[in-house]
Amino acid sequence: MTNSTQKRSRPVTIYDVARLSGVSTSTVSRVINGKRVDADMTARVQQAISDTGFQINQLARGLYTQQSRMLGCVLPDISNPFFATLFMATERQALRHGYTLLLCNSLDDLAVEAENLRIMSERQVDAIVLIGGRINELHPDPALIQDTQRLQERTPLVLVNGALPGLDSAWVQVDEVAGVRQATRHLLALGHRRIGFLGGLPHVRATDQKRAAFQEELGQAGLPPGWTYDSAYTLQDGAEGMRAMLALPEDRRPTAMLGINDPVAVGAAHVAIGAGLKIPADLSVVGFDDTALAATFYPALTTVSHRYDRLAELILEAAMRAVQGKKVHLTLLPELVVRASSGHLS
Repeated sequence: MTNSTQKRSRPVTIYDVARLSGVSTSTVSRVINGKRVDADMTARVQQAISDTGFQINQLARGLYTQQSRMLGCVLPDISNPFFATLFMATERQALRHGYTLLLCNSLDDLAVEAENLRIMSERQVDAIVLIGGRINELHPDPALIQDTQRLQERTPLVLVNGALPGLDSAWVQVDEVAGVRQATRHLLALGHRRIGFLGGLPHVRATDQKRAAFQEELGQAGLPPGWTYDSAYTLQDGAEGMRAMLALPEDRRPTAMLGINDPVAVGAAHVAIGAGLKIPADLSVVGFDDTALAATFYPALTTVSHRYDRLAELILEAAMRAVQGKKVHLTLLPELVVRASSGHLS
C-alpha cells in the first residue's frame, strides 16, 4: 500500500492523556493550566503527555486561564546593541518561565510606538515591556501620557529605565546615574582632570541624568564642568564628536572621554586612533552598556554593565507580578567593567 492509501493517525487528545494516566480529563486540564493537583497525579499526567507527544493548545489554554502566556516588548531601535542585548536576555528569561516574547521595533518614531502598543494590546498579550521612546522623554506630550494611561487600563505595563508623569506602572530601573559616577570616579582616580562627555540628545531623560551626574562628580573633585558634545547614539555620532574634540587646542582637549554608550565610545576611539593617538596612553575612553562591541573592540573597552541577565530576571519578575495586578518597583545597581581602554594619565 502507498502512504496515500494508509489511514492517517489521528491527533492525540486530552482524552488519550486522561486514559493513559488514569485520571479524569478535568484533572489533566488542571495540570496543564498549572492548577493545584496531587503530586502523584501531576507526575502521571506529565508522563502521559511526554509518552503520547500531546501538544497543548495554547489558544484553548488562554481561554481557560484568561492568559495568553505572551508578553510584548516595544523598544525604539533593535539595531542599537543595548536594545538587542537586553531583548535577547529578556527573551531567554521569558522562555524559562513559559512565556513567548513578541517584539515591536518603533524605529525611534513615537507615532510608530503608539501603533505598536495598540497592536500588542489587541493581540491580548499578558503584559507589555516598554523600553525607551515616550518613557525617556524629558517633556512628554500630555496626549502621550493619556494614551499610555488608557492602554494600561487594558494591558499591564512594565517600564524599563524610564517613567511618565502621573503614570502608576510597574517599573524596573538600572541606576544609570550610579554607573556614570563609577565611570567618572574611575577616570579621576587614574589622574585625569580634563574629561569629556560625548553623545546623547538633550531632550532625552537618560542623557540629562547622566550628564548631570558626570558634572556633579567633576564639581566634587574641584574641577570645572567637562567638555560635552551633543549627538545621537551611533558609531558615526561618536566619530563626529571626536573630530570636534580634536579641533580644540591641544591644551584644552580632554585626556579622557566618557561615551553615552558603547557605539559612541568606539566611534570616537576609531577616529582618535586614526589621528595618531594611542589608547589609553594619550586618551582613555570609557563606554556605557557593556555590549558585545565593548569586549571585541581593540583595545577592549572599559564600560558600565547593565548586568543584562539579572536585569532580564527583574523584568520578568515585574511582568509576572503585573499580570497578577501587582505593580512592583525594582532597581538594579550597574557594574563598572575595567578593560584596556582606560589607563593612568601619562
